[in-house]
Amino acid sequence: MARIIVLGAHGKVALHAQRMLAHAEHIVHGVIRNAEHAADVEATGSEPIAADLEALEQSGIDNLLQGYDVVVWSAGAGGGSPERTRAVDQDAALRVLDAVARSGARLLMVSYFGSSREHGVPADHPFHAYAEAKSIVDAAIVDSGADWVILAPSALTLDDEGGIEIDEPAGSIDSGEIPRATVARLIAEVVARPELRGITIRCNAGATPVGDALNDLR
Repeated sequence: MARIIVLGAHGKVALHAQRMLAHAEHIVHGVIRNAEHAADVEATGSEPIAADLEALEQSGIDNLLQGYDVVVWSAGAGGGSPERTRAVDQDAALRVLDAVARSGARLLMVSYFGSSREHGVPADHPFHAYAEAKSIVDAAIVDSGADWVILAPSALTLDDEGGIEIDEPAGSIDSGEIPRATVARLIAEVVARPELRGITIRCNAGATPVGDALNDLR
């Protein structure tokens, strides 16, 4: 049993994941910016915490994450202005990384399949700010010395939960699609495998059960 905090707890992936983690008898807290979403988080078996990651300075992030074994980043600005995307997906995420690197907590970062400093998204494309932010944060995680796993799913769908296909060896598959519920299962199964660390898991929907696919990474 672990103490887990999920950042961005009202997102579709996060709600699925909290339900799975609570079912596995972990102690789960979910951070939401809008307190009106508390009932949805409570319904998963997670305890809601109202906090604005964008507004918190480093000391506030440190206090928010104190005492947790696992920190799951499933937050994001959700589009909108490039300035807010940088503030949330980059600056706030880097503050979270700083906190876990010092606390010793395990960080599970939900990124996306194509995240790379060579992402190739043109500067005038609406996705550019997000691609930049995620690539900067992912690179910082890899260099941090923290206990981390980056989850890099392909395009998200609302289909039912299924299996996965992992990009292993790297570059063996192209980005496709994957249900949000399957990504949530990936979060829960990675939490159950503390020996998995220092790895980026790029994945599509596939035929292999999530747990079996992760066992093959050992």
